[in-house]
Amino acid sequence: VVHDGVRHGEDYDARREMPGWDTAAFDDSAWAIVSTPHTYNDADSYQVIISHSGGDRGAYAGVAWYRKHFRLPSGAKEGKVFLEFEGLKQAGRFWVNGKSAGKFENGITACGLDLTDLVNFDGDNVLAVKVDNSNDYKEEATGVGYQWLGRDFDPNYGGLNHNVGLRLTGKVYQTLPLYENLQTTGVYIYPSHFSMAAKSCDVTVEAQVRNEAADPQAVTLSAVVVDANGVARARFEGDTSDLVTGQTEALKATGSLAPARFWDVDDPYLYEVYTILTVNGKVVDVGKTRTGFRQAEFKGGAGKGGLWLNGRFVYLKGYAERAVDEWAGLGQAYPDWMHDFNAALLRGTHANYMRWMHISPQAVDVRACDKTGIVEICPAGDKEKDAQGAQWDQRMDVMRDSMIFYRNTPSILFWEAGNTVISPPHMRLMVELRKERDPDGGRVMGTRGDSDVPANTALTPIAEYYGVMIGQDPRTDQLTGATAMFRAYSAERRDRAPLIETEDFRDEAARRFWDDFSPPHFGFKPGPKDTYHWNSETFCLAAAARYHDYFVNRISNADPAHAKWSGYASIYWSDSNADGRQDSSEVCRVSGKVDSVRLPKQAYYVYRVMQNEEPDLHIIGHWNYPSNTVKTIYVAANHCDAVELFVNGKSAGASGRPLNFIDTYEGKSVNCGDTGCIYAFPQIKFEPGALKAVGTKNGKSAAQDEIQTAGEVRRLKLTPYTGPNGLQADASDAAFFDIEAVDAKGRRCPTDEARVDFSLTGPATWRGGYNSGRTNSVNKIYLDTECGINRVAIRSTLTPGVITLAASRPGLEPATAKVESKPVKLENGLLPDAGP
Repeated sequence: VVHDGVRHGEDYDARREMPGWDTAAFDDSAWAIVSTPHTYNDADSYQVIISHSGGDRGAYAGVAWYRKHFRLPSGAKEGKVFLEFEGLKQAGRFWVNGKSAGKFENGITACGLDLTDLVNFDGDNVLAVKVDNSNDYKEEATGVGYQWLGRDFDPNYGGLNHNVGLRLTGKVYQTLPLYENLQTTGVYIYPSHFSMAAKSCDVTVEAQVRNEAADPQAVTLSAVVVDANGVARARFEGDTSDLVTGQTEALKATGSLAPARFWDVDDPYLYEVYTILTVNGKVVDVGKTRTGFRQAEFKGGAGKGGLWLNGRFVYLKGYAERAVDEWAGLGQAYPDWMHDFNAALLRGTHANYMRWMHISPQAVDVRACDKTGIVEICPAGDKEKDAQGAQWDQRMDVMRDSMIFYRNTPSILFWEAGNTVISPPHMRLMVELRKERDPDGGRVMGTRGDSDVPANTALTPIAEYYGVMIGQDPRTDQLTGATAMFRAYSAERRDRAPLIETEDFRDEAARRFWDDFSPPHFGFKPGPKDTYHWNSETFCLAAAARYHDYFVNRISNADPAHAKWSGYASIYWSDSNADGRQDSSEVCRVSGKVDSVRLPKQAYYVYRVMQNEEPDLHIIGHWNYPSNTVKTIYVAANHCDAVELFVNGKSAGASGRPLNFIDTYEGKSVNCGDTGCIYAFPQIKFEPGALKAVGTKNGKSAAQDEIQTAGEVRRLKLTPYTGPNGLQADASDAAFFDIEAVDAKGRRCPTDEARVDFSLTGPATWRGGYNSGRTNSVNKIYLDTECGINRVAIRSTLTPGVITLAASRPGLEPATAKVESKPVKLENGLLPDAGP
C-alpha cells in the first residue's frame, strides 16, 4: 500500500508540506491509499485540445509524496535489503525511517536502493518518497535540465508509475542490474556457437558477485537452464573465486544447450536461467532470469541484407510508439496483464517490430514484447537533436543504465543513440559503450537519420545500422552512385548494414469518423489548425499506399533498384497524449491504429491484412447507411488474385487489380500511389442486409469477410475484461468494459454516437475512458459511444468483493456487468514476489 499526499493535480500546494513527512512518526492516516504502479495525474490528461508544440497542456506537473509502511519477513536480518524501482517520473527523493536513502533524477531508467543499514529488521519501517515531475526540473549536481523532459515528446505522467520490488539476499549475493544508485551490473546471459541444423548453442552466464560477509568466501557459480514446462535442460558449473570481505568480482559459467528452442518472432520461446552461488557446497544465493536465445545477424546488400534471425531473413513490420504507452483514464500506470493485452493486440496485426520513441521503454512492455515476439528498438533519451556537455553525459548515463538493465531481453535487437543524427565522436562513444556493456548480446547501435546529408554521411562508417524517417520517396529511387544520399538512405549504407524505417506515415485520423456517407458526422471537416483531412476510410487508403511503397522496396529483393528497406514502422501504434497536429479537433495525437483505450480503428484491420503472410481480407467500414446511399466500397485483401463483392448474395462485381489511390480534396488531387491491397468497388447502392467479399487464389476461395446491417438501437451491452487470474484486490489492478449500443439481435449499431451514463457499486475506483474529440471527458461518469462502442476502466481497491457496473441511456434497455475482485495475500505491507 502506498499513501499519496495529493488527490489529483491542482489539489497539491507545496506550502501544505509539513515537517516530518519523511519521518517514521508522521501520522499519514488521512492520506489517500493507492498502490504501485501509480500515476498521480492520470485523470488530468486528455482534457484539453492537443498542442503540436506542447503536447498535453492540462495535466498537473509538480510534487507528490508517498509513504509506505512495512515489516521485513523473518530471516531477513542476516542478509541484504534492496529496493528496486523499475522507473518513476521524473525525480525522486527517498527516506527510510527518517534517514536519507538516495535520489533518482533521470525519469527513465530503473534504479535501486540499498536499505540494509536503514531498516528495522525486528519492527516497523516507513519508506517516504517525494516525487517531482515538474517540466522544468533540473539535475541537482549540474543545474542542467534533462533534454527529453517535456510533454510533447515524453507525456508527463508523474508518480511511482512503474513496478516496485523488495529484493532480499544473503551477504554473499549476485548483484542487481541497477546501475543507477547501486552501480551494479547483475547477471549477463548470452548464447554463442549456434548450430541451426543441430538446434544447439552454448549459453554463457556472467554474474557480478559481491561478498559482504565478515570472512573471505570461496564462491562457486553454476547455472541451470529450465524450459517453459519447468524441465531442466542444461546444467553447468563455472568459476570458483576466493572473495575477501567487500570484494566484487564477475564469475562466469558456460555450457551447451541441446536441443535448443530459439527465440523467434514466430516462436518467442523463453527459458528461465537459474544462477546459483555456493560456498563449501552450500547454496547461498539463487537468481532467476527469464530470457531467450537467438542468433541475430545484421547484414547489408541487395537481396541478402537486413536482419537475419536464426539463419533466416526477417522483414520488420510494425509501429513507433511513445515509451509511456499510456491508456486514457489510467495514465501510464496500469497492470502488467493490460500491457500483455496491448502487445497481443499489436501482434494480431502480424506486426513483429516496435520502435520506442525518445526514451527507453518500460520494463513491463519489454517483457510483453519478449513473450509475443516483437523486435524492439530501444533508445536512451533525447528530443530530436544532439546534446552537448551535461546533457550528453545524461544521455550516455541513461543508455548505459538501459543496456545493463535490458541486455538479457531477447526482443531488443537495436540500441538507438539518438532520434536524429548525432556527431561522429558521439556515435563512436555509443558504439564503444555497446561493445563494453553488451558485447555478446547480438545487438547493434545506430541512430535515426534526417535530411542533413553531410551529417548522415559522416556516420555511415561508424553506425552499426541506419534508421530513417519518411525515407521512401521518388528522390530516394532516383539516386545514382553509391554515396548519393536522400533522407539518410544511400546505396553505400544499404550495402553495409540494415536500413530501417523508424517513423513513417505521420498522418492522423480519429476512430469516430467512418467516411463521408455515415451519420452522425458525414465525414471529417477539418478545423483551421488541423493538418490532416482523413476520415477512417481514407486514412486506410493512404496508409496502405505508404506501406506498399516500402514493401515493394524491401531489402530481400534481388533487384538493387528495389532493395532498400529492412523494416517499416508506422507512427503511432495507439493514439497518444503527446504532440498532435489536429490542433482544432482532438485531445490527443490520433495517428494510432487503435485509439487510446486500444479500440481498433479500421486501419488496424488493414494493417493486419497487409502484414499477413497468408491470404487475408477485410471490408473497410460498415453496412448501415441512409437510404439511397451510393458509394465506393473498399476491400483490403492480401495474397489473393481477385476479390468479388456480393450484396445480399448477388455479385456486385469483381476486381483483380488493387487501387491506385488518388486523394481529391478541396479541388486538388494528389496521387498517393498503388495501395497494393485495396480493391475498389464503385457505385455500390446500399441495401439493408449482408455485404460479403470473397478473395480467390488460383480460382479457389482463399479469404472472405461479411458484415451485416444492424437494426435500430434497442439496448446497451457491457463486456468485462480482467487479467488471466481475475481482478486482484491490490488497489493497482484494473478491469475494463466495452459498452456497445446493439440492436435486438445483439449486433453493434456502427453509426450510434450518444451519451451513456454509468453507475459503479462495490469496492472499486472509477477511472472511465475518453472521447477523442471532447475536452474534459476523462474520469467522467458518462461518455459517448463512438461508432457504436466505447471502453471504460475501473481500478480495484484493497477490499475484495463483487463490483457492479451499470450503463444506461433513456429509451434503451440498460446493461449491467459484474466482476469480483479477489483477495490478495498481503503480509506486513508486502505482496509475494510475482516473478521476473
